[in-house]
Formats: sequence, structure tokens, C-alpha cells
Amino acid sequence: MSLFAFDKLSGEVSLIDHPMNGSVPASATQLMELLAQSPYADCEILDANIAALFNPSKSNPSRVVARAVNARLNVNIDEPLMMAEGELTCALGGEILDLDNAVRQLREAGIKKGISRKALELLLAKQFELPPGGRATAIVAVGRKAKSGEDARFIRLCATAQDRVLCPKEAENGKVDMRDLGDIITVKPGSPLMQRVPATAGEPGYNLFGEQLAPKPGRQFPLEVMEGTRLDSDNENLLVADAVGVPVALARGVRVDDVLCYDFVDATTGHIRFEGSVIVSGDVKDAMQIVATGDITVLGFVESATLQSDNEITVVKGVIGRKRDESEPCSCRIQAKRSVSIGYAQYSDIQSQQDIFIDRQALHCELSARRLIRVGRGKNPRGKLIGGFVSNALRIETGELGAPSGTRTKVYLGQYYYELKQKRKTLAEQQKRINEKFAALQVLRKKALKEADNDKRKRQCAHLDKHEAQWVAIKQGLEKKKRLVQQRINMLLGTSRVRVNDLMHPGVELKIAHDTTQISRIYPPHSALLSEGKITQQFPL
Repeated sequence: MSLFAFDKLSGEVSLIDHPMNGSVPASATQLMELLAQSPYADCEILDANIAALFNPSKSNPSRVVARAVNARLNVNIDEPLMMAEGELTCALGGEILDLDNAVRQLREAGIKKGISRKALELLLAKQFELPPGGRATAIVAVGRKAKSGEDARFIRLCATAQDRVLCPKEAENGKVDMRDLGDIITVKPGSPLMQRVPATAGEPGYNLFGEQLAPKPGRQFPLEVMEGTRLDSDNENLLVADAVGVPVALARGVRVDDVLCYDFVDATTGHIRFEGSVIVSGDVKDAMQIVATGDITVLGFVESATLQSDNEITVVKGVIGRKRDESEPCSCRIQAKRSVSIGYAQYSDIQSQQDIFIDRQALHCELSARRLIRVGRGKNPRGKLIGGFVSNALRIETGELGAPSGTRTKVYLGQYYYELKQKRKTLAEQQKRINEKFAALQVLRKKALKEADNDKRKRQCAHLDKHEAQWVAIKQGLEKKKRLVQQRINMLLGTSRVRVNDLMHPGVELKIAHDTTQISRIYPPHSALLSEGKITQQFPL
């Protein structure tokens, strides 16, 4: 005969008879042993009630010695309402928690969307692995972040003169003649030039309570209609040619230039100044000048000459100046507002407001670029940068930097740091002056408030309010400019670096922003960058 009775409604386990009546069990320890051997061994033991049963001073103690506790799920929702953690407590002699009841408890907690049934099933399966009363946690519901829209993109649909240079013509026998670059690329009216892929609106998200989260739409940029182009009459996202000429690719559009072609440029042709693109099939000789608004493409050498373009410059073979002392200017000068691509450079001054690409070697040159200077081809360039002066760039990628003989090579990166620092200082001084203006206005306001004449006091205060609003707008504008300048400084300090894929030789003077170091030994492949304000060399593992 069982010593215990179980109430299904309340889940309580009770002794059928009181121990003081002389029945088993005779002690609390014996009672605990009997419970452990009974069907109610997994129930929650009520130690206080058991102790009271064997305490003679207690009158009419409860005979409830254990209680069946069902499994339960506590739900914790994070502050942004994007994630919910379920904490499962296993049953103590009670019923396990099934999937439907778990989902119902999540719904009761206010969760309407994002419930993961698979995660819940895996969590509930822990009930068969953990001991009675054991606990387990898991993420059981996740909201969906709004997906920002994509900015408008621009796809170029036509080849340019630079593409022609970089893709020599293949003969019928499969061989490539580097001197045969095919026909000059031109477009006719109606030829497609560039397509705009419009910005997207993005996809809305939701939080656990089912509230919709609005996405940030992508930025829409217009197709820039320039000289010799127009928008297609049937498609506002398609730019087509409106004249015959050479296409010049820009960031958000294409310009169709007139093209001027020469076999060579020397004293017989004279200097060239042209509003359009210039293509020279041969060499540009000593002391000659080419100034163009479009691309300048030279298939041969540039020898102690000057090229100046409002767009890109490409010299297939190389640019060569005369040997000089450091104090003398270079006899060969290349200047472009966009990228410069050159096969080989020696004793030349090369400046770009974007990137400089040199295929093989730069020897005793003066180089300056706003972004990247790469000597060599591909993702891991193996060219040589020897001697000369890199007066500015954000990044340099080369195979070798310097020479085994210790040739003096000066490399200065991130030198816009000083210009940005000066801008920041100027803005801080302007802010100080504005704060002084505000202080003066407060003094005037105190005087105005003491004015006995009510009408005069109102007029003075209104006048001061107007001035104060103007200065507030100016102050906010300065604060925004100061934040932008600081962001540019942080970007410059974080991205300026030199990557050497083969060797860095002694004789290199490296300066990144404000810090300088002298290289006195040979270093294997590594990168040099700023870390905590100091130039640090990082070597691959």
C-alpha cells in the first residue's frame, strides 16, 4: 500500500497518514528515502513541511511533502525589441513543455513575429537531456533589420581609348602584337554609352512586436549629360552619344570628345592644345607640350616633354626625363586630373589627382597622387620604386622600395594631414570668436531686461533674438564642418600605408602624416602604417 497520495489538480504529493500516529516513516531521513523510491522522486521536495511533520511543537502540520512542477519557459526581450531569449526550466515531476504551448507563451509575452520554431524545438529537446529542474537558454525569436537600399550604379557600355591601349589586337594565328592596338575607338550618334541602375528603396524590417521598421533608401544620382551626349528618348536611365567622337568615361557619365590623332609630336607638329582627346601613335619628343581637356594617349615614349590633361593620361611605353640634381626640376612632366597609367618612368615629375599606375619601374621620379601609387601589375605588384620623392599619396603598393646600394628614396604619405589640421585649427578659432559673440549678446540681453520702458524692452529683446538665431545657425554649420574635417583626418590616418611585396632597402625615408622613420636595413615583404601615432611595420604570418 502506498504511503503517498497525489492530487492531479494541484500537483501536491501528501502523506496518507501522519508519522506521529506511529506509522512509517519514523524520521525525516526515512521519509526522504521513501520519496526517492516512489513515483514522485522527481517532484520538488518541500523540506520545510517535512521538518514540521517530525517537530512535536508543531500542531496540525501540513502533510504535503512534495509538489509536481511543470516545465516553464521564461522570455527575455532585448531593448531594441529585435531578439528574445528563452530560458527553459525542466519539469520537476510535472509535465514537459511542448512546442504549441511554448509558442503560446511567446505570444503571451507580446512576440508576434520572428519566432523560430526550429530553435524552439532544439531548446525543448533539452528536456530529455537535462536532469529534473535543469535549465537551458537559447535565442528563440529574432526580428529582421530593415535592409537599406542600394545607391544608384552606373555601368559603362562603351570602350575608351585607355581600354584600347590595355587590350592589344590578337592576330589570326592567336599571337598578340603589342604594337597593333586596332582601330581608334569612336562612337556615333545613338550609340549607348552608359546605363544607370536606379537606386532601390530597400526592404522594410520588423521587430518582435510586429512593428514595421522603415528602410533607408539608396541615394539617387543623375546621369550627367555632357558634351556630345544626351539621354535616350525612351529610357531616362540610358545615356547615348549625340555626336561622332571618342568616348571619355567619367564617374557618372561619358563625354564624347573630338579626337586629334598624330603619328608623333615633335618640332614639325608644334605644341598641341586641344579641347578634346589626343592620341599619339608614336613618341612625344624633347621639349614638346600636349595640353588637352580629354584623354591623352601616347603609344610610344614621352621624352622630356610635358603632358597635361583634364582627364586621364596613358603612356604605353614610358616617360623619360634627363638626369638631374635634386634641386633641378624634372624635364619630363605629366599632370592629370584623373588617373595616370605609364609603362616605365625615369627622371619624371608625375602628378595625379587620383591614382598613378606604373607597370614596371619608377626611377628617380617625383610622384604625387591623391589616392594610390602602384608600381607593378595586378593585386600583388612586383615593380620597383627606386630613388626620387613621393611627395604625397594615401597608399603605395610596389615590389621593391629603394635599392640595394642604399639609394636615397623619400616616401611621404598622408601629407594632407597638415592641411586638414590647419582647417581644424581655423574652425576652432572661429568657434571661439562665436562663443565670444554669444557672451556679448547675453550681456546685452541682461541690459535690455532692465529697461523700464516695456515697448523698448520688447524691441531690444526681439532684435537680440534675431541676431542670436543667426549666430546659432553659423555655430551649427561650423560644428558640422569640424566633424567632417575630423572624419577626414581619421580616415587619412587609418588608410595611409606602404605595402612592399618583395624587399624594402636601406636608404628609404618614410613619413606617414606626422611621423618619420629611416630604413637602415633590408626588410622582407610587409606593410608600414600608423598605429597609435607611430609608424609600425606589420609582417605576414
